Amino acid sequence: MRKLLKVILPPFVGFAVYFIAVRYSTVYFSLRIDEMGEGTLKSFMSFYRYLLPLLFTVAVLTQLLIVVPVWDKVRHKSLAGRIVGFLVLCFICLIFAAGISYLIWDKQTGIAHFVKVCIFMAGVQIGYWIINMLVLLLLSKKPSDKVRDIKNSE
Repeated sequence: MRKLLKVILPPFVGFAVYFIAVRYSTVYFSLRIDEMGEGTLKSFMSFYRYLLPLLFTVAVLTQLLIVVPVWDKVRHKSLAGRIVGFLVLCFICLIFAAGISYLIWDKQTGIAHFVKVCIFMAGVQIGYWIINMLVLLLLSKKPSDKVRDIKNSE
């Protein structure tokens, strides 16, 4: 049951946070499918709104095949190992963000727009992964660890 929760719950929480942000924005009902790919916040929100089921499916598969096995290995490493793992994750997010940004970048808008979109995309990804790791951390604690933490705090 815990393994199933590790696969389903972190993507669900991460996507729920972004869904709430998109759904309760002032532009939600004016989002159109033809706005995707413009490299703006509104186009990102449109992309998210129309492709949410596909994105969630990919997130669950990624969680099952990559994230949970890596999490189980990194969790038992030293603090330095975990920090290096997080920095590698940030670098991977930056690489993917640069790739996605390059694909949707219109060269006439200039390099500054490309950099802005790249930073935004990296921020969205890193935000998602931080939420994901926090949920995994909560799910990875054993009940005996929680009892020990309560006793130590008294």
